[in-house]
Amino acid sequence: MLRRIPVFQQEAVCLTKFGPESSETADEILARKDLERRSGIRAHKNEFWWGIGERGAAQSINRLISQHGANVVLFCAIKSQKLPENGSASDILVWRKYSVLGGSVLHDIPKHVLITSAAVTKSGRIRRTHFALTCNYSVPIEMGGRVFRFSNPHYKNLSKDGKLGKSARGQRTTTALVRSTSSPISGAECDSIIDFSADLCAPYCVELSDPKEISFGVIATLNQQIAKGLNVSQWMSTVSGIRM
Repeated sequence: MLRRIPVFQQEAVCLTKFGPESSETADEILARKDLERRSGIRAHKNEFWWGIGERGAAQSINRLISQHGANVVLFCAIKSQKLPENGSASDILVWRKYSVLGGSVLHDIPKHVLITSAAVTKSGRIRRTHFALTCNYSVPIEMGGRVFRFSNPHYKNLSKDGKLGKSARGQRTTTALVRSTSSPISGAECDSIIDFSADLCAPYCVELSDPKEISFGVIATLNQQIAKGLNVSQWMSTVSGIRM
């Protein structure tokens, strides 16, 4: 079975690790993102947005796209998918506007998109900024979707100033990676499995603004509705009410 999974060979890629966040399970997050994807129409068909917390990571990804032609995001689940036993649901932010990274012109986030973040950073500060990747995926977002085998030793981190660093990922959940070797990568050299992947689409990597603070209960209720079969029309109406 493993032999049938293709080996990722591209020169540049954005790799993001995902797991439970803000008292949401990874399955709940993916189900919510898939309904978001299914709700996009016309220019936004099959589009979903994925949040990034670190400015440096967003700047590195922006360079990865513009200088190395990256067009794919690989999503890899972290080992532990259990919610923290001592964790508590806290208020979160819903973001409503965006600008191209480094730009000053604000645009409304597409109506079908619900992009959230914790209201407080890991250091305990009120979150003032957030970032997102804009992705396109033509099939359901789920574990085991468009999968790859991946060889970390063949890739190095790209810094925000365009320099290649180490192969180690560090603490960042989202990383810009450039291939540091030229020979084909064999399956035997792969040390991880990508759970699903998506294409990057315009405007690619953006800075978010105009946040609205809501209680986590709003998202918890939404996740319950999704589990019961919330449809696209109901999603659009609910997202509009949350963002208003």
